[in-house]
Amino acid sequence: MYFLLSNIIFTFETSNKIIHKTLKSMQTLIVLPNEVNELAAKVSANKQEEVQTVLQQIFTGTADWEKQVDSIEVKDINDKMSIELAETARKNAKTARLNAAKIFDAKREQVQQIKSEFDLEDKLWLKAKQVMELKFKAIEEKAEWKANFVKRHEAEQKELLTQNRILQATKYAQINRIEFENMSNESFESFLSGLQTTYENRIAAEQKAESERIAKEKADAEQREQQRLENEKLKFDADKREREIALERKENEERLAKEQAKAKAETDRIAAENKAILDAQRKETDRIATELQAKKDAEIAAENEKVEKELQDKKAAENLAKAPIKQQLTIWVQSFELPITEIEHEKTILIQEKFIGFLAWAKKEIESI
Repeated sequence: MYFLLSNIIFTFETSNKIIHKTLKSMQTLIVLPNEVNELAAKVSANKQEEVQTVLQQIFTGTADWEKQVDSIEVKDINDKMSIELAETARKNAKTARLNAAKIFDAKREQVQQIKSEFDLEDKLWLKAKQVMELKFKAIEEKAEWKANFVKRHEAEQKELLTQNRILQATKYAQINRIEFENMSNESFESFLSGLQTTYENRIAAEQKAESERIAKEKADAEQREQQRLENEKLKFDADKREREIALERKENEERLAKEQAKAKAETDRIAAENKAILDAQRKETDRIATELQAKKDAEIAAENEKVEKELQDKKAAENLAKAPIKQQLTIWVQSFELPITEIEHEKTILIQEKFIGFLAWAKKEIESI
């Protein structure tokens, strides 16, 4: 066991030196995962060989370390030696891993530095290309502007002609420019003539309609004035007749009011006499009804009280029947009462004392059950 521990310690202490040596005697390559192989296939053969060499250097002796760790067997919690061997192996393996990671980090740093320089150069070429394109596009646009002089002139002349036609056509109607901007001059003159004719005919029709409307309104106004005069005459005659009818109605109402007042006085006298008689009869009827109702209410109350007491007694009896015999006897004895008397005699006191003693004796007997 001591020899195994010494071998492991010696192996891990010399691992840093072994990592940086080239093992020419190693004939088999490290087997890499598929993901690493796929990446390796995309780089040059020199880079593949360089990665393979570094891995071979780092993994030299790893199989022996793993076998030595596998041979450590911790038997129980008291096997301090095996536990210490395992802890030492862990620390040395961690040291070897961190040292190896530094090699990979250094390689990656070199690659990233080169990549940064290439990225910067790529941005430089891209910016140079953009400057070139801006320069040549500016020259192209200037040349194109001059080369299209005739096209621009023809388009400007066509737009001036179209705007002139719009001014002429809008005198007569709102027409979309697309309907005439591509017409020949002869076609446009014919088109404009038709618009003018249509416009003039519409104006003439509107003027005629307006004249007819004014004439009709004048005739209607004259008719309305004649009707107004007739209505005023009819209204005057109606007002006169209404005043006459109102005077007759007033006279009739005054006469009728006097007759109604006389009749009302007689009716009130008779009504007062009848009311006095009815009030006396109603008062007597109410008195009799009150007495009858009070009697009826008393009978109903007594009957209800009787029914209620019967129900309570029945319920108490049912509950008593269901209760244990001891409870039944207790309730029965508690229901005993000695009537109150005003008789003053020595026997009265003796009887009362005997009754109280009887109750005490009865309760004691019940308790003995």
